[in-house]
Amino acid sequence: MASSSTSSDSSSSSGRRRWTYDVFLNFRGEDTRRSFVSHLYRALDQKAIHTFIDAEELRKGNHLSDLLTAIRNSRVSIVVFSPNYASSTWCLKELVQILECMDSDGQTVVPVFYDVDPSHVRKRKRSFAEAFARHELDSAAEMAEVQSWKSALTRACNLSGWDSQNYKDDARLVEEIVQDIFDKLIHMSSSKGDGLVGMDSHLDEMNWRLCLGTEDVRFVGIWGMGGIGKTTIARAVYEKIACQFEAYCFLENVKEGFSRHGAVHMQEELLSRILKEKVRSLGTLDKGSKMIRERLAKKKVFLVLDDVDNIDQIEGLLGKQRSFGCGSRIIITTRDVQSLSGVDTIYSPKSLSNKEARDLFMQYALRTRQPTGDYNHLTYHAIKYAKGLPLALKVLGAFLDNKSVREWEDVLEKIRKIPHMGIQDVLRTSFDGLDDSEKDIFLDIACFFKGMKKDYATNILDGCGFYPNSGLRVLIDRSLITISSYGTIEMHDLLEEMGWEIVRQESIKEPGRRRRLWSYEDVHPVLTQNTSTKAIESIVLDLSNKSEVYLNAEAFVGMTRLRLLRISHFGDGDLIRRRSGDLKYLSHMQHLSGDLKYLSHELRCLIWHGCPLKSLPSNFHPNNLVDLDMQYSNIQQLWEGTKHLKWLKYINLNHSQYLERTPNLTEAKNLEALFLEDCKSLFEVHPSISSLQNLLVLSLRGCKELRKFPSNIRMKSLKSLILSGCSSFEKFPSNLEKFPEISEVMGELQALCLDETAIEELPSSISNLTRLHYLSLKGCLKLKSLPCSICQLKSLIDFNLAGCSNLEKFPEISEVMGELQALCLDETAIEELPSSISNLTRLHYLSLKGCLKLKSLPCSICQLKSLIDFNLAGCSNLEKFPEISEVMGELQSLHLDETAIEELPSSISNLTRLHYLSLKGCLKLKSLPCSICQLKSLIDFNLAGCSNLEKFPEISEVMGELQALCLDETAIEELPSSISNLTGLRYLSLECCLKLKHLPCSICQLKSLQYFNLAGCSNLEKFPEISEVMGELQSLRLDETAIEELPSSISNLTRLRYLRLEGCLKLKSLPCSINQLRSLKDFDPVGCSNLENFPKIPEVMGELNWYLLLLLLLPAIEEVPSSIAHLTGLRHLSLECCLNLKVCHAGSINSSP
Repeated sequence: MASSSTSSDSSSSSGRRRWTYDVFLNFRGEDTRRSFVSHLYRALDQKAIHTFIDAEELRKGNHLSDLLTAIRNSRVSIVVFSPNYASSTWCLKELVQILECMDSDGQTVVPVFYDVDPSHVRKRKRSFAEAFARHELDSAAEMAEVQSWKSALTRACNLSGWDSQNYKDDARLVEEIVQDIFDKLIHMSSSKGDGLVGMDSHLDEMNWRLCLGTEDVRFVGIWGMGGIGKTTIARAVYEKIACQFEAYCFLENVKEGFSRHGAVHMQEELLSRILKEKVRSLGTLDKGSKMIRERLAKKKVFLVLDDVDNIDQIEGLLGKQRSFGCGSRIIITTRDVQSLSGVDTIYSPKSLSNKEARDLFMQYALRTRQPTGDYNHLTYHAIKYAKGLPLALKVLGAFLDNKSVREWEDVLEKIRKIPHMGIQDVLRTSFDGLDDSEKDIFLDIACFFKGMKKDYATNILDGCGFYPNSGLRVLIDRSLITISSYGTIEMHDLLEEMGWEIVRQESIKEPGRRRRLWSYEDVHPVLTQNTSTKAIESIVLDLSNKSEVYLNAEAFVGMTRLRLLRISHFGDGDLIRRRSGDLKYLSHMQHLSGDLKYLSHELRCLIWHGCPLKSLPSNFHPNNLVDLDMQYSNIQQLWEGTKHLKWLKYINLNHSQYLERTPNLTEAKNLEALFLEDCKSLFEVHPSISSLQNLLVLSLRGCKELRKFPSNIRMKSLKSLILSGCSSFEKFPSNLEKFPEISEVMGELQALCLDETAIEELPSSISNLTRLHYLSLKGCLKLKSLPCSICQLKSLIDFNLAGCSNLEKFPEISEVMGELQALCLDETAIEELPSSISNLTRLHYLSLKGCLKLKSLPCSICQLKSLIDFNLAGCSNLEKFPEISEVMGELQSLHLDETAIEELPSSISNLTRLHYLSLKGCLKLKSLPCSICQLKSLIDFNLAGCSNLEKFPEISEVMGELQALCLDETAIEELPSSISNLTGLRYLSLECCLKLKHLPCSICQLKSLQYFNLAGCSNLEKFPEISEVMGELQSLRLDETAIEELPSSISNLTRLRYLRLEGCLKLKSLPCSINQLRSLKDFDPVGCSNLENFPKIPEVMGELNWYLLLLLLLPAIEEVPSSIAHLTGLRHLSLECCLNLKVCHAGSINSSP
């Protein structure tokens, strides 16, 4: 058998070719056409290898050009040398072309020696010698061409190939050749990208979705906006894997084909390509579907249907049954996801990364991947404009190709204002297919709603009569918008620009005559120069980076159709996600000339942050208003009396510091959210809010002057009530106790925030809040007790009582409270917990941090089977931890810092999933149970400051997961030799362990250790020999130890970066091997008063960035060696207080300051 054939290494262009054939067969017809070659061709075809074999008619008609074209369009050429091969000038001319393609395109060439000795071919003996003798005598032959045939023959014979003499029969030879060719094609297909920028990740995604190794039939959709690269991806996948199938077809422009030629024609086209024969006159759609089903039902096929826009086209081509042979794969590309109903999986390509975008753009713009000079800066702006869209990068790059820098500048400046039409034409196809309502929604999003919450925009658009529920779905399906993971509406910047351009075309010269305005340059003149018209429906005035703005009140008079108004310092983005402090100066920067006497009655959305008005116009009728957002305004009173507010759903007056009372909202029956946070002058909430049956959120956070709140709370839909920081609010409405029907009225409440209020008690009827998930009373300093009924809250998940410093007792816990997952009792006055705490079967987090009066824990606390995090840090009177049950095995984090615990129970080993254990500052802790070293999942163990802990127990091998062990300031005298079992330990600190005298040799077997701190271990005199396995260590602190010398084996610390020896008074010398620490960057021997010499520094250190900081405050040192000049990475050298220094060669150092 032969090895792989050779192709030219100099060419990579083949990766970018579009191949027509997999294999070209070059052979002498009279020798092998009806024998070996016919068998070979049939075997290749059965393996779904697309093979070109010439028809005899081609040669009879002298169609050499057709044959040469076929050679150029083939990946592989098989050359069959037979006895009479060289007698055919056709064969020899084809061979010359084949080798040229090998050189230029990297074509693979496979020679087969059939019934001939390879040496006879190579050396032109016997029949080959005779053939060339005749060619040379032929008067019509050109000697130069004959010579090229000889050269080609010699080269081809030197390629690795197949010799029929090695096989008993043709069947085996054919089988191995075909398998070899198949493997070669698979290898070619598996090479990624083929020079297409960003294609590697797409191919990986598609390969994963196609599941090529399975026998099921899979349909995969590629869905995305125009120009994102759907066709390119599908084509790349097709070229890679098509040869693995019995039949395959890439059917382009399906939508256009159906539109121009009809369904039957497209069926005929599909069948013709798959069957490789002309199919015509199917007659009817049903007949065509039947034929497709019959011909493909048992074939393993690979089909690509490109640019489909409705499911009827798929059914017309593939039929409703979609019957294909095992292992078949069908890829469908579309802009409309509705067309992909029933596919197995959908791939939605993302925009190119900045690097990929740059590479693709440069391929088209400068025919290179590296711009130079002025083009570099301009390239950045071009890429920024395209926003990763492949189509835009290609079109713009091709447009800028061969243009001067000045021309680039002009083009890029122009498209900043007027989008490039070549790009817009492609993108606009989807827009033109929308109905009028969908077009209005698209343009409203482009000019107003982009970046806002989908639900919010839906409500506003619904108020405009645009049917947004169906309209947004259409825009999503057609890839014109997306919904982010945050629930916001997003639109590609180029689609946004397309929308802007559509609006701009309404009136190019006069912005005031357009329906929508969004650009400051267009909006500001309209609002200051009074050039507005009744055409205007939407305005966005972005005040970002503006110090002051002057507006003319009269400009609003003419805008009678204004639906959407947004004045803020945010040009785009989610209204809900913003930092509160960003807007507080807006009211001071806006100046309104004249009295605002009119606002459009058509307003659906009124967003005016920092509005300078004290009140809205008295003649303003907000009948159609859906959203009123006037944060940071100067509003004192919105309006007088009652207004018709049928559509109003949102009111946000947060941070309106002059607002004193809320208006009468009786008619706002559909209001869902009322935000009045940080309204510092607000003292009264109008009683009408209690009748708002659709209100979901009411927030008065930080309204410190609030004193009057409705006595009747009857908001049956309310889910969130926030009164945090209302420090003058003393009593939760008393009516909560009086109305037995409260379960029906307030039963939807899910979050109740009463943090930092002056509340002293909660009513017992709080248990009627049966759906309450979150209850916070954090920092309620006057709260002394909780009603027993609070433990009847069956839906409560998170309960926060942190900082309730007068709360002394937690009531008995009912079994119905089993949903609670988090309970925070930090810094309360609680002395004990009820034994019924075990009823909290789903509790994940329990914190009693800083509960100074807590003396004991009930045994039942160790029955909390779901507990993950338990914090008792700072419970300074807690002396004992109860026996731990096996059911507590979920616990991962246990904080016992600064408690009075003297010992841990041996049953601590039951905490099989414990990751973090901290006993920092437990001054009474004297010993640890041996079982603690059975904690197989422990990662971080902190015993710092346990000043009475004298011994660390023997360490089990199961403790190999431990990564950090802190024993700072303990009374430990020695470590067990079994410390080497901590194979995963990365951090070990024994800082200021004053009784530590020596280290076990096994400590230098810690193969994962990266940080080792022994600073302040003043009785430690020796550091053990260092094993090579300790090579991961990066930082070693030996400050203020009693060490007299370092072992020469310190050179084994090949990754050591920081070595601290400050204040090692007994250290007299350094080993020469210290200069082998090639990774060392920071070496600090300051204060080593007995260190008399510094070792010679070898030249090899000059290549290293060795010392970033070197301090030599060494009184005993007499000479700084001249070899210090080798430290080219030295940044700072101090010789202060080197009183005995006699010789210094530091002046030879040549390093940066």
